[in-house]
Amino acid sequence: MDASPPVLAVAVEPGRLSAGLVDRSGEMLVRDRVTMPTRDVWRSLEGLVRRVQAAAAASVAEFDAVAVSCTGPVDVQAGTVSPPHVPGWISFPLVEYLAAATGRPVVLESAGAAAVEAERWIGEADPASSYAAIVIDAVCDSGCVVRGRRMVGAHGNAGSLAHVLVEPGGRRCWCGVEGCLDPYVSTIALEAEMNRPLRRATDSIVERAGIMLGRAIASYTAIVDLDAVFVSGAVLDAFGDALLGTCRREVAARSKLP
Repeated sequence: MDASPPVLAVAVEPGRLSAGLVDRSGEMLVRDRVTMPTRDVWRSLEGLVRRVQAAAAASVAEFDAVAVSCTGPVDVQAGTVSPPHVPGWISFPLVEYLAAATGRPVVLESAGAAAVEAERWIGEADPASSYAAIVIDAVCDSGCVVRGRRMVGAHGNAGSLAHVLVEPGGRRCWCGVEGCLDPYVSTIALEAEMNRPLRRATDSIVERAGIMLGRAIASYTAIVDLDAVFVSGAVLDAFGDALLGTCRREVAARSKLP
């Protein structure tokens, strides 16, 4: 096992807050999570971090850095986050708060960027030099690598597909725009539309999600020139091959480039 100190990994998602100590091989040493509170989100996250530190005190080496991922949009230059469906967090200075709470340097990335790096580090992306990772979960987030280098952009949101236009005049997104990808493929949007759990989605909802995801991927690959696209998340787990089959057909219909 690598003798280097572990990293405190923190994830902020619409439905939950997670924290854990991870060694340099990717093994989770200690972890904990809580449901997203309706208020005082920072207080809950700070308490979660303290519990992980306390649980590891006797058996795990001190961590030397904090790595935090957050559903976008993020601003990695300013160290702020504005995640959807997180109460009160608009341009919230998450890096500053975590640095003060832990006394360690903090690295912030979007959830999509974290998924891209995970595929490269311990996933299946090793043979591909240019690829995207799309997470369709509570919200949609994604990122991409081009010729071995992850795209970052001006604020850290490069490669995000959540707000790509897939249906002009379509369903309204949480961002306020009509026709974004997110309201067609994210758990929160789909369950609100159906007024039922994701597992009870109709065939037409599953097919529509696959079509919209396929449209977004076709645009993505045309612009960025990718070798592969990796899709994961709760929506894929629920919809499975039906979603992927429709998505592949839509990509084939809308992208004739090799």
